[in-house]
Amino acid sequence: MGYEVKTGTELEFFLLDPDTLQPKEQSVQVYSMARAAEMEHVLGPIRQQINELGIPIEQSNPEYGAGQVEVNIRYDEALKSADQVVLFRSLVKELAHKHGYLATFMAKPFIDALGSGFHTHYSLWKDGKNAFAEAGKLNKIGLSFLAGLQKYMPEIAIAGSSNPNAFRRRQPYTFCPINNSWGYDNRTVGLRVIQGHDSAVRVEKRDASADCNPYYLLATDIAAGLDGIEQGLTPTEPCHGNAYALETADPLPLNLTDAVALAKRSELMQRVLGESRLAILIQQAEREIEFVANQVTQVEIDRYMRNF
Repeated sequence: MGYEVKTGTELEFFLLDPDTLQPKEQSVQVYSMARAAEMEHVLGPIRQQINELGIPIEQSNPEYGAGQVEVNIRYDEALKSADQVVLFRSLVKELAHKHGYLATFMAKPFIDALGSGFHTHYSLWKDGKNAFAEAGKLNKIGLSFLAGLQKYMPEIAIAGSSNPNAFRRRQPYTFCPINNSWGYDNRTVGLRVIQGHDSAVRVEKRDASADCNPYYLLATDIAAGLDGIEQGLTPTEPCHGNAYALETADPLPLNLTDAVALAKRSELMQRVLGESRLAILIQQAEREIEFVANQVTQVEIDRYMRNF
């Protein structure tokens, strides 16, 4: 189609005590300068050294969970972005270990804290210009790309959340979306539009978990968006309020079993990943579902053993 696809990636992760597997500090002030300063002894080297290795880091900030942080990688060509995510996660673990921390990209390590997401920002470029932008606003091409993401978001959910723990993130009022709603600078929606300078106009997809395969995630998202352009799709009306209470949006699967069922019927997933690769992804997911289901958890022991 003559476009260059550019993606920006934001990954959240926890920095934990390697012995207790708990946060070393309990503060949860997001974007707090004081909290950022307290964590700079480990976040500073992560930013600086990864940047020096050729992965351009735009910023880091404390997140809403104790010990949770987010690091943003500057947008680039899509395949390069996926490569950078794989290397980035490995380097973060290595640098965290060097400074006395365990870094985990596990989607939901603590049930009473927010999970770790993988937010992806998409724009299409042609002749050195952002094809999504018109006077600082999302134009018709951008809206059609958005509509494609919106249409296919439920059936490609497994690409961004491929194990049972990843779906523990999908809870209302956790900044993880539960439907395919969209809006302008609204963090309760599944698809967030950012506007401003033409070079900054983009669509952010917010449902994936930090531990997912970036190649599957970006490939299926891009295919969905391009399909929206080819079909000339238009999105629903934007959500201006609380998307968790929105009844008109299509729900996203809230467990891996439902995500597998949707993926099995998805023509787009089969077209993008190929029959064999999709079959392996589904088999892996089903194996994880079975493994987790075949456990007697400590919660069950504590709750039932002495009472029945």
